[in-house]
Amino acid sequence: MKYLIIALSMCLSSVMSAQSVKGIVFDEKGSPVEFANVVALALPDTTFLCGTTTDSLGHFGVETLGKDVLLQLSCIGYETLTTNATQEVMRFTLHNNSIMLDDVVVKGSVPQYRMTGEGLQTNVAGTVLEKLGTADDVLKHIPSMIKRNDRWEVFGKGTPIIYLNGRPLRDIGELDNLKSSDIKSVEVIRHPGAKYAASVGAVVRIKTVRRKGEGFSVDVRSTYRYNNFNNFVEQLNTNYRHDGLNLFAVYKYSNIKFIKDAQHDLTTKADTLWEQKISDYSESKQEYHFLQTGASYDFNDNHSIGAYYSVTFTGDEHSEGHSDSKVTANDLYYDHIATASTEKNESSPIHRLNLYYNGTLGKTSIDFNTDLYFNHTCLLSTNSETSDKYDSRSILAENSSRNRMIAGKLVVSSPLFGGTLNYGAEYAHTTRTDNYTSDHTDLVTNSDARLKEITASPFAEYIYQTSIGGLAVGLRYEHVAYKYYKNGEYMDRQSRTFSNFFPSISFGTQIGKTAWQLVYSAKTRRPSYSQLSNNVSYVNRFSRQTGNPLLTHQTDHELSLTGVWKFIQMMVEYKDSRNAIIYWAEQLPEDESIMLVNYKNEKSIKSLTAYVSAAPTIGWWSPQINLGIVKQWFTLNTSTGSYKLNHPIFVADFNNTFSLPLGFIANIDFSFQGKGNMDNARILKNQYDLEVGLSKSFLHDSMTLEIKGRDLLYQRWDTGALYNDKTFFQQLCRRGTRDVSFTLRYKFNTTRSKYKGTGAGNSIVNRM
Repeated sequence: MKYLIIALSMCLSSVMSAQSVKGIVFDEKGSPVEFANVVALALPDTTFLCGTTTDSLGHFGVETLGKDVLLQLSCIGYETLTTNATQEVMRFTLHNNSIMLDDVVVKGSVPQYRMTGEGLQTNVAGTVLEKLGTADDVLKHIPSMIKRNDRWEVFGKGTPIIYLNGRPLRDIGELDNLKSSDIKSVEVIRHPGAKYAASVGAVVRIKTVRRKGEGFSVDVRSTYRYNNFNNFVEQLNTNYRHDGLNLFAVYKYSNIKFIKDAQHDLTTKADTLWEQKISDYSESKQEYHFLQTGASYDFNDNHSIGAYYSVTFTGDEHSEGHSDSKVTANDLYYDHIATASTEKNESSPIHRLNLYYNGTLGKTSIDFNTDLYFNHTCLLSTNSETSDKYDSRSILAENSSRNRMIAGKLVVSSPLFGGTLNYGAEYAHTTRTDNYTSDHTDLVTNSDARLKEITASPFAEYIYQTSIGGLAVGLRYEHVAYKYYKNGEYMDRQSRTFSNFFPSISFGTQIGKTAWQLVYSAKTRRPSYSQLSNNVSYVNRFSRQTGNPLLTHQTDHELSLTGVWKFIQMMVEYKDSRNAIIYWAEQLPEDESIMLVNYKNEKSIKSLTAYVSAAPTIGWWSPQINLGIVKQWFTLNTSTGSYKLNHPIFVADFNNTFSLPLGFIANIDFSFQGKGNMDNARILKNQYDLEVGLSKSFLHDSMTLEIKGRDLLYQRWDTGALYNDKTFFQQLCRRGTRDVSFTLRYKFNTTRSKYKGTGAGNSIVNRM
């Protein structure tokens, strides 16, 4: 907490008293332009004096030192503007810089890509992207964004934290409820700065169009999806605005069913050569209710407060399955095991409370958030195994975990020496308990584990606009201390403290009509709480699963170069992952026929990631082509041999959007992912995905009907081979991803929520 006090004291310190010029930069539609470059040139010789960039509201300020100055404003996608600084507060309008493609006639708007101070921004408003349907559909057409198993990833970076108007999304389903026509821009940040936790590998920031108007608004949507089962999603959003007051409430009901149809092969080279061939089929249902309500109040343009509370109730959530396992020992028949299994979720509601203050004091802006988070998960499982030659058994187990977190985050921005200094601190205190009980303690012992963690993270980042480009230098310090208890006893060896610095530096510049950004950053991947658990759970008579309390955090050193030219984006990145966390399996010393699945740290895994994206607009056709590769260098040494896991993974997307007569929008999207290695695993099959959709709006865009078909080729495999010490494991799995859906939306008097909370402890909640 002392770091918060220090940072808050800093924000109240005196600021420079030199004479300054302030201004606001807008585009032709009256929306603020963020991260526009502003350079002050001293008159009469136009020598460089100082520079800065605009903030999220288009505001900037430069120190003139009492001199007459010439202002030069520039931004990718806009014409450069040069003017005299004649007033203390000035308003500027940047005009779009339209670009015509060579050798083809282009009609309509070309999607505008531009380099910001942190990442790459895609402008959605005014392009064909705003007609796609939902935010979920838009993200499919954002370069480097990939969707896997209903979760979004940034290519080569993993799962990002997604912000909507500064508020982190807890329910990814919100993307499917946000209309694409309400989106202004999407920014992908591959190297988040010091104000984000070092464990955050990527950030996606979605900004909506500023809608004028007050009063009561309603947003309703209903989705029916068929994938061998009937699935339903119903959602209601309400909002009331009057002057500075904003009240909102959200209710969502989801009832989803799906299958898992898999084949597993396990080979264990222990004292005996064990081989298992397993056929596994299960049907699952997930039902939940989500309720969120909150309020915010804007005293004026400089001060805003707000709070929201959300609760998630688990409904009928269960799965039932059966598996058939054939086992041989030294190539001779050993056993045939048929297993019937059930799982039932009896979790308590998940609670989250956020409170925020957002304001400006003079030239200093302050963003403060505090979060409370509580949840209790409880999973009941049964496994009834029928053996052909040996004893049959039925095992009942309960796995229960509780999480509690309180967190606070302060971000302050102040002008300093012609640039901008962002600084502050983040603090979090978490407690997690894991309890595992079984009615067969002769097979798996009951256990109780508790983890208490305190994280304190002060940070600072300085941004300065030079005559040749923008420079940003950041440093984040993270002090993490946790105490581990097993069955009520303090475990000194597993209780550890980490204190690490995470630097970052970036430089962005323009060369001709291209924009480039070079970035170095150090990031970390901290083990999830389940990965640190010492509880051993029963999978089947040949497998157990546990965590590893001795895991240390992974540190990633990343160097990347990103470029933008017209409608083309390019990126190449080198990464060295030290103490890499990998999935691991080893044999129980007392019985090598039993595999214990857990996690371990590997000294270093090096990789190279590259992609290129092109997205022109040619008349009524808007194609997008993305090509990417991930190549790692990793040799895994085990007691049974060494494995070179260096095969690259290729990915490709060919997305097509068609603006048809009568206001119809059609899309045909095709994606490919090839075989290759990642960590100590190998993707076994090429994956193909074909999606088609058709949408039409009615009643002045108040009502929208959308029809979609997903994974129509049914080739979205979940495949993998895992290399371990003595065990080789491979899986081929389908999860019922081929489906057709119908969505009907209705919106009445919709306005943008004015809630500005950004949350605290976001990365810790993800670890829970």
